[in-house]
Amino acid sequence: MTFATSSHNNFNDGCGITSSSGRFRTSPTIIRLAKLLFYALLASNVVDASSSASVNENTTGKSHQCGDKDGVCMSSSDQANVPNIQQNRVSDECTLVMAPSGLENGGWGIFTLTPRIKDEVLNQYGDVVIQITDPNPHTAAGMRRLVWDYLWEGQLLAGHYEGFQRVYSAVPGIGSLANGRTKGYNAVGGYPAVGNLGLDRVFSPGAGAFTHYENYTWTASKDLDAGDEIFISYGEHWMNERSLTDGTAWKRDVSDLRQFGYCLDNIIPGTSLIEHAGRGAFASRDLEQDSIIAPVPLLSLSRSSLEILKERQDGTVEKATQLLLNYCYGHANSSTLLFPYSNGVNMVNHHSAKANVKLRWLEGSELIPHSLNAKYMLEMVALRDISKGEEIYLDYGSDWEEAWKTHVDNWRPDPVDVKHYAHKMNTDANFSVIRTLEEQETNPYPDSIFTSCYYKLEPNAIDKLKTTKQSVGTYNPSMIAPRNLRPCLVIQRRELPASSSREGKEEHNAMAYTVHVLNRPTLDAAQRIPRGHRHFVNVPRNAILFSEKTYTSDQHLVDAFRKEIGLGDASPSNGKTT
Repeated sequence: MTFATSSHNNFNDGCGITSSSGRFRTSPTIIRLAKLLFYALLASNVVDASSSASVNENTTGKSHQCGDKDGVCMSSSDQANVPNIQQNRVSDECTLVMAPSGLENGGWGIFTLTPRIKDEVLNQYGDVVIQITDPNPHTAAGMRRLVWDYLWEGQLLAGHYEGFQRVYSAVPGIGSLANGRTKGYNAVGGYPAVGNLGLDRVFSPGAGAFTHYENYTWTASKDLDAGDEIFISYGEHWMNERSLTDGTAWKRDVSDLRQFGYCLDNIIPGTSLIEHAGRGAFASRDLEQDSIIAPVPLLSLSRSSLEILKERQDGTVEKATQLLLNYCYGHANSSTLLFPYSNGVNMVNHHSAKANVKLRWLEGSELIPHSLNAKYMLEMVALRDISKGEEIYLDYGSDWEEAWKTHVDNWRPDPVDVKHYAHKMNTDANFSVIRTLEEQETNPYPDSIFTSCYYKLEPNAIDKLKTTKQSVGTYNPSMIAPRNLRPCLVIQRRELPASSSREGKEEHNAMAYTVHVLNRPTLDAAQRIPRGHRHFVNVPRNAILFSEKTYTSDQHLVDAFRKEIGLGDASPSNGKTT
């Protein structure tokens, strides 16, 4: 199979598929898409009590003390929600833990062990975001749980153009572990950074083997006390679809969290010391031999569900494999994959000779009460003392090692000249002035690059646009938000008069641009400009970004490395996978 540079991304008026990208924790449009994609699944009533965010009202009658703080109660010492697991002896340095949620039937949750002030970053180094693009609807039911309960809308997490039909974003860490509340949430997500760590496709066999989306941070939306559980907003529609309410949150005592919790900040990301590996995981503090480095809750999915179906405008169909495979555990003799979704574990690289951690099954993991949130559970354990700043290595097994060696031996540079990446152009002063369409006729941008603008149509504007052939919109700075990014053509550029700053220094070369606003695939229906209508708007320079055409980013390289992580000694047994 081959993947030529896509030509259908010459965005015409009204082009694109009428669909919306999804995190299924947001809008009713997203929920409807989930139903269409997994019609067979939903017909058999898949959405059951195993939802990762089950937040039913407390009915246990346990003794408690309730305050007026967002429906949070202090539970008594009976520990009704705590599984019978070993005491983990979380270190005094740890600030964030995974422990049984204070929500009844809430599964795992995330708690802060230290007070936090509003706007404080909860995960300083951020999480990676893995874009899942255009799943094959004939096989995608095999990842139904992941899609239905754990994925976010791609258009909220920079995945606007990674797929043509739909894009979902997997966010291991807080984005997957934290429970949701409609009104009582206390943390909000930011926006991921984009970068390839210098592993360009023209010289690195690692290009396309790891996600470019990183450093996705969460901040406290209000002051938090030590022991508070972290809650994020899944969206009112997500809760309503599952007939869930905010319920009562049972606040955990800090001493209990240290006794029964798993530390989530023993691992921090960084650039791996292994050539072509991309990111790696490093010890944030000294870690003792046999100590638990990180919890590894797992979601099961079928291998076939990670098939991509690329339907091009010319009618051709191509198949590929999702990048998510590289972040899953598996075994060559099993059709089941296991996706780990806690902080940092996805970035632990392979090294057979220097492995300093291993994976082991949590004893009785299939039987623990909170298995509603994680049917399978591993622990990452230190094989020896690990020093602060040392890279964490896991032995992926001989199958993975041989597959990587074969890939490197057979790898050749991509023949397409892609010396420019959109994320680099957006920070390069040489591209600070955007070329107009007329200028691009003689000085074009690379074939895979186009311009996008932040712009949002006014409410109910569609009906007005349908009655005319041309219109002019009004821009305001509040439109700079991920959901509002869409293709645009730069028609005119003009320099604004020099102005004086507050320091009395003149500011020169401020530019304003007249752009022709277009549609993009996965754009919400209420924002789609009618076919044949030309809509113009004047925008400032900071409302324009360079973007890469669909299927042209590194994760879509035809020869990008794809292989699940071997479990080694922790390979499933006793029917854990089939």
